[in-house]
Amino acid sequence: MTRLYIAATQQHDGKTTTSLGLIKLFTSMGKKVHFIKPVGQRYMEMDGHRIDEDAVLMQHVFGSDNISLAAMSPVAVPRGFTEEYIFNRDPKHIYDEIDRAVSEVDKDVDVTIVEGTGHAGVGSVFDASNADVAKHIGAKAIIVSGGGIGRCIDEICLNRALFEQAGVPVIGAIINKVLEAKYDKVSRAVRQGLDNKGLKCLGVIPYCQELTFPTISQLQDELSLTVLSGEDYMGMRATSVIVAAMGPVNTIGFIKKGTFVITPGDRIDNILMSVAAHLVSREQEEAAVSGILLSGGFIPHFTILNLLKQAHVPVLSCSEDTYTISSKIQKFVVKIGVGDDDKVAKACSLIADNVDGNAILDKLSGG
Repeated sequence: MTRLYIAATQQHDGKTTTSLGLIKLFTSMGKKVHFIKPVGQRYMEMDGHRIDEDAVLMQHVFGSDNISLAAMSPVAVPRGFTEEYIFNRDPKHIYDEIDRAVSEVDKDVDVTIVEGTGHAGVGSVFDASNADVAKHIGAKAIIVSGGGIGRCIDEICLNRALFEQAGVPVIGAIINKVLEAKYDKVSRAVRQGLDNKGLKCLGVIPYCQELTFPTISQLQDELSLTVLSGEDYMGMRATSVIVAAMGPVNTIGFIKKGTFVITPGDRIDNILMSVAAHLVSREQEEAAVSGILLSGGFIPHFTILNLLKQAHVPVLSCSEDTYTISSKIQKFVVKIGVGDDDKVAKACSLIADNVDGNAILDKLSGG
């Protein structure tokens, strides 16, 4: 049995994408693979346990092979935990939970994928940094970094230093989200740059914009939006966002397939224009508008609401002004979640096509 710790230089660099893809890849190579996220931060309450969202996703995609979700996510950090821990340190409790989980997850398995949280030092404040946890469970690490050359290599080296200081072997790095126009240049440079530092580049993954598109349901959950109508269409994806604060004649030129329209709730002209654009596009069997968000706490007259209910498009509202809510949406970083089957398939394909699975297995076995 071998434990592979998936670390990263910072949050949202691609640990979950890498974990998904490697589980699928190793399974296709005849290996039995299990998953654990020892310390999580984004969680949901399930059967009396705080379960990290990534553990829920992995169980949904791959099944759990009779392994409990509590074992796949033994420690989830709630709000206020860090401050409480600083004054009441109890590392034994944290590691006892991790040990119990690892003993369950490691049953009859070739590789255990261990997904970390943030960079190597995250969790140090409560004595369970990624480096500390990887050392404790005897894992080898891969570091995932966002695309680039200089900064990318600098940050990989910084994180490797923390792992190696803890006695954790780093077997290589994966470079993620490399822009297509710069792919060849970046791939050539980072492979040589990492080699210069004695570190193997295990893969270079191109940027995939479709992995960044949220469903309307995900936007609603993240931003606590109120659903006015179109509940059955919340699975539509927002591929672009526009603020319809200009006149409808000018706004309509910015609407394309998958557009999420934000407009003040009292701009009836833009609301009706968005609905019209959506209805016309439906006749061509593709939805131009993925959703409409009415800002400012303004709710249209009930006759307009009745029209919206017949448009087969999600309509939501919020009390915040247009600028505030649009800024939050632009900053929202989308994670792959349960129900994102298309994204899961794409993530697995990206890893299979761009990461050297044989090299990883060879490194894990001591090669």
